[in-house]
Amino acid sequence: MENTTKKRFDNASKKYLTDRYIWRYKSAQLVSKLVKPNESDVILDIGCGTGKQIIDLSDYIKLGIGIDISNGMIEQAIENAKNENKNNVNFYLGTFSKPDKETDLSLAGVTKIISNYALHHLNLEEKKKAIDKMIHVGGESLRMIVIGDLMFSDNPENYKNEFNTIGYGPGIDTPSTVDEMKECFVNLPYDIEIHKLHPLVGVLVATKK
Repeated sequence: MENTTKKRFDNASKKYLTDRYIWRYKSAQLVSKLVKPNESDVILDIGCGTGKQIIDLSDYIKLGIGIDISNGMIEQAIENAKNENKNNVNFYLGTFSKPDKETDLSLAGVTKIISNYALHHLNLEEKKKAIDKMIHVGGESLRMIVIGDLMFSDNPENYKNEFNTIGYGPGIDTPSTVDEMKECFVNLPYDIEIHKLHPLVGVLVATKK
């Protein structure tokens, strides 16, 4: 799965538009609001793409770190940050299973983790492992995880005519239901809130108890 996803986004990196899908854009906007950025925050963005979201947040935080599976996306993110003169954001290759592939995130003092429209590339068991990994790399300093994504609160078959605007590709993507997303945090010391944007799109906020 990771090799297929990497190739897909390497190919798309030069013409990738973060705001191409309206619901992905709305989800990103809500994630950035709900993460409540402040000047002491070190925010890790997993699946950062070309870096737009973490670059925008960098104006309000101490440090931003973006990781992505795609070399092309990371190269574009670094270029975008340079073009906008952002000196407090760094980008590295990494995956949900190996977010610390190129840098020791445990030393970064990550306070919050965000991920927008990326987890739907994983099946449910992979999502659970990814969230466990987030908590591990965040360590004691981690206070919040905010995930925006395809997150079904209704039968997707009822919204077939909206798949293109939502950014859902049946057979390629493997979104989970809202209840399944909550299940990923069972027995973890986090309070969970769900913010529904659309019957197929939502934002999960996990706040450390």
